[in-house]
Amino acid sequence: MKPLIAGMVFLLAGICLAEPTTQPTDADGSSIKSLPKPGDLIRQIKAAEAKQAAMTKVAFFDLSQPVTEKPADFSLFGDSGATTLRDLIDRLHQARDDKEVRAVLITLGDPGLNLSQAQEVRDALSEIRQAGKRTFVYADSYDTVDYMLASTATDICLLQGGDIMIPGVGLEATFYKGLFDKVGVKADYVQIGEYKGADEEYTRTGASDELKGEFNKLTSSLYDQIIDGISFERHLPRTEVAKMVDDSIIPAAEAENRGWVDHLIDQDGLRDLLSQELGNQVNLLRDYGTAPRQAIDLSSPLAIFQLFKPQVAEADKPEIALIYADGVITDGEGDGGLFSEAGIAAEPMRRAFRAAARDDNVKAVVLRINSPGGSALASEVMWQAARHLAAKKPLIISVGDMAASGGYYLASSGSYIIADPAAIVGSIGVVGGKFVTHDLYDKLGITTEAFSRGANAGLFSSDEPFTDRQRKMVTNWMRGTYDQFTQRVMTTRADKIRDIDQVARGRIFTAKQALDLGMVDQIGGLDAAITHAAKQVGMGTGEYDVRVLPAPRTLADLIGMGQNPDAAFAFKPKIEISPDSILRVLPDSTRAAMMRQLQTIRLLQAYPVVLISPYVVTTN
Repeated sequence: MKPLIAGMVFLLAGICLAEPTTQPTDADGSSIKSLPKPGDLIRQIKAAEAKQAAMTKVAFFDLSQPVTEKPADFSLFGDSGATTLRDLIDRLHQARDDKEVRAVLITLGDPGLNLSQAQEVRDALSEIRQAGKRTFVYADSYDTVDYMLASTATDICLLQGGDIMIPGVGLEATFYKGLFDKVGVKADYVQIGEYKGADEEYTRTGASDELKGEFNKLTSSLYDQIIDGISFERHLPRTEVAKMVDDSIIPAAEAENRGWVDHLIDQDGLRDLLSQELGNQVNLLRDYGTAPRQAIDLSSPLAIFQLFKPQVAEADKPEIALIYADGVITDGEGDGGLFSEAGIAAEPMRRAFRAAARDDNVKAVVLRINSPGGSALASEVMWQAARHLAAKKPLIISVGDMAASGGYYLASSGSYIIADPAAIVGSIGVVGGKFVTHDLYDKLGITTEAFSRGANAGLFSSDEPFTDRQRKMVTNWMRGTYDQFTQRVMTTRADKIRDIDQVARGRIFTAKQALDLGMVDQIGGLDAAITHAAKQVGMGTGEYDVRVLPAPRTLADLIGMGQNPDAAFAFKPKIEISPDSILRVLPDSTRAAMMRQLQTIRLLQAYPVVLISPYVVTTN
């Protein structure tokens, strides 16, 4: 007998056997029926268990909240509560292999996935379908990303009053030179690589022919992925899908008639739909695959300290280390605090590589990159540290949404690169310079007076543009960085990239294009990268664990009770009002674009030479 049931039986048995001194009554004075006898109670419990066991088990995944790429950098007790992409896919794989699970249900709210992440979830759903199980996906309405995720499901469900909106692919570039001219600011920048384009939004009023060509190539590739993906998964002619995209907004009834969805239903009707389609009552397994939280004995006055020091299980299997490189690349420790993410800071990344190299239980490493680049120096620091690691253990690169400029610099440190099909890679080029604000200060009535020694003491002064001699100096410096960039790439890819000049000079590619050019080795997601890393060291499924390095910092780390030895000195808690919080009132796409501009301007001010992509692509 299960402990919980046994406890209930004995408790109620004791109540039943105890002879009451008086007969309890209802408010109207009538006698209350006596409690069931222990034997009857056991039979009722067994009947309920049998009824539940006879139901069809359906693994349920509620994606009403954002799915993050990586664990939070900081959480009070080591568990942020957020669902990461890898956690979600692992749980879907568990449902695929669970013989008791007959079907999977996903409800979409606002998971916040990008196109690359949606394709990874779609692939995991496709594997469940191939395993012979029904897959149901529900949304009140579908946009491009949500529908790409749902397209492989056996049953796509849509609210009867909802719609599907797939407007195609559009890129929009904003140029600020006209504004700068009005306020008296000059962007004095030099770029190496005619396709780079990272300075054009500040130095031009429109895109150059080279940048226009890159944008057109990128939009065509992403458009083809969307059309071909939906056509393949839904068994619809490509021309029909293209026409639907041109129609853009498809009401629910029309979507059902034309084969885009299978059921029009509201969320409250899903259980009945599942029962009807599966031919049996269903048992929805909520939070399927999540680990139960550890219980805390609150009867003890010292129990609270259990929260400060989460229990970490000893590894009983060899491990694959997973290191995330997510965000803009910065020097040193970065500037992240308690309420702002640090991006990719060189020093914490270097420590993570060292920790993976020194840990004998770590057999291979997967580096997951989502970055438009950043500081050239920090990119070199991390590349060198990663190469030291790669000399000791297999280092496999997984590219999610983007590994561009400094992000691709870092990606080239690995021996094998696996990229999501919609990932953007390349942008091998350099940009550098400064903003000159002398005329702006004049208009504001602000004057400056400089005191210096040395011919180039004011090299990066914002008061005056470069002299011809200084511009030549900066250009030579940047050209040296560019040459180093290409050399680093060819260190690991000389036998794969036939002509570095054809893929460099600032050009950008989707992963499928990059595969043909030798810039990546395989199309696939994070799971494929982890599997490949395990194979490199002779390990198969179930023979290893995956551990994230560095572990998220916790309150225990701050007070010296935690498991993360680097956290005490690497973490500098501070409360700050970030630009993101100020801009939170804006629409998501507008806020993301403005944050992107603020990050780029900050980089260009902080670092004379940067490896940064001029754009980030979002899909609606």
